[in-house]
Parts: sequence; C-alpha cells; structure tokens
Amino acid sequence: MRLIKVTGGLGNQMFIYACYLQMKKRFPRVYIDLTDMMHYHVHYGYEMHRVFGLPCVEICMNQVLKKVIEFLFFKTILERKQHGSMRPYTRSYLWPLIYFKGFYQSEKYFADIKDEVRQAFTFDLKQANGQSLRMREQIDKDEHAVSLHVRRGDYLQPKHWEAIGCICQLSYYRNALEEMGKRVERPRYYVFSDDLAWVKENLDLPDAVYIDWNKGEDSWQDMMLMSRCRHHIICNSTFSWWGAWLNPRNGKIVIAPERWTRDADSREIVPAEWLRVSIQ
Repeated sequence: MRLIKVTGGLGNQMFIYACYLQMKKRFPRVYIDLTDMMHYHVHYGYEMHRVFGLPCVEICMNQVLKKVIEFLFFKTILERKQHGSMRPYTRSYLWPLIYFKGFYQSEKYFADIKDEVRQAFTFDLKQANGQSLRMREQIDKDEHAVSLHVRRGDYLQPKHWEAIGCICQLSYYRNALEEMGKRVERPRYYVFSDDLAWVKENLDLPDAVYIDWNKGEDSWQDMMLMSRCRHHIICNSTFSWWGAWLNPRNGKIVIAPERWTRDADSREIVPAEWLRVSIQ
C-alpha cells in the first residue's frame, strides 16, 4: 500500500492529487492521507470533492496513531531528498508499505497523463455562484481576455515575505505587462487579487475587470475564471499556476516570474513553453 500525504491550499492539493493519479496508473493500492489536513486550518480544508466532485480515495485516522504506524511500519519517501528524480515514484519496493511526503510542483509528476489530469480537474459548476457564472460567459466571449493574479495578503507576513513574498512585486508586474503588450493586441485584463486596492493604485490597467466577490470557500471560483481567459500573467502561486495550466488552448501566452522563491528559480515548476520574465 502507498499513502500520499496531503497538505496546503487548493493549488498544492491539486499537485499532490495529480501525482497520485500518475502513481495510480502503476500501482493499484494508492491512497491519499488526509490525517494532517484535519489539523490544518490555514486555508479551506480539503477541497477536491467540493470543487471537482472527485471520488473518495482517502484515508484519515487519529493523528497520533498515524504517526506511530508511520514510524513503525512505513518506509517514508521525502520529495526534498530525491533531488528531482522520478524513480522513487515509479519503481517497485520490496517493502509493502510506502509513505510519500512532498508537494510535487512540476508537470513531470504527471507528464504522461495530462489529459486525465485535466479531466479530473473539471470544475463543478453546480457549486459556482451566479456572479461567477455570468462572468464566465463574459470571459468566454472575450477574445482579448488576460488573467492577472496578484497575491499579497499572507505573502506579506514576515514568515512568508523573505522566502516567497518578496518575489512578485511592482517591478515584476510592470515587466510582465510590457511583455504581454508586445504579444497580445488590446489585452483586457481580468484581475484576481486579495489586494485589489494595491493593484488599482500601482498598475495602469485601462478597461480592466476586477473580480472581487469570491471570498472564503468560494475562492476556487477565481481559478475557474482564470482558466477561461485566453492568456495569463501569474505570480509565484500554485493557485494561479493551475489557473493558467487548465486553459487548454495551444496558443496561450503565460507569463511567470523568473524566480519562484528567493532560493530557487522557476524552471522546475514553470513549463518550458511559458515565458519567464525578470522580477527586477
């Protein structure tokens, strides 16, 4: 049996679930472990059922019991110790109980099942509010629609600022807008942000549409609307990464920051066909 630990917000959950789908192709007894999510209150809990209507493939148990069982019986594979290798996720092990921990923030973890991942991550529109459904129709008709995601909020907190919050600041967005302007005639920006006041004050976006109603457990609908746009400017957030990736158009332009964290550039997570621009 293989268990895959789930933690984080919707974007991270999606990367982990995509890795699960890839592993499931090779090994029948693979399950998602939600034990730690029961004590994770930073975002909105486990969202895969509610947002995508996915079937139950999870195991959840008492946290203390899980730690004891993991320590005594499971071989643990930590993504950060694999140095980018895919072999630990595709090989067979003699030991029957394997526990995987990581975030798997790269297409390589599901490169051979992209179509299956897209199908799995089909938004359940029955859960969407009327305002988002009307905006979805507007975006679908707009040939110049470009999503722009600006994440500030938690990224401005001291515990996040040094590693990730300092990456996508005003200079990055100005560079990204300049590059998009070279490639798209008359782009119309659909802006998604937890700080729209900052965007309006600092970025010159004539005729922009500001999406300001999807709060709390409705936040996923911003990702749904992003995915309907023709092109994208993302920040170093898995949320906007998926918003861009789920756009199936072959000719889409996606602009991303050249760095994902202070200590790592974005080559690992940003697909090769996307455009990486300077954050300075």
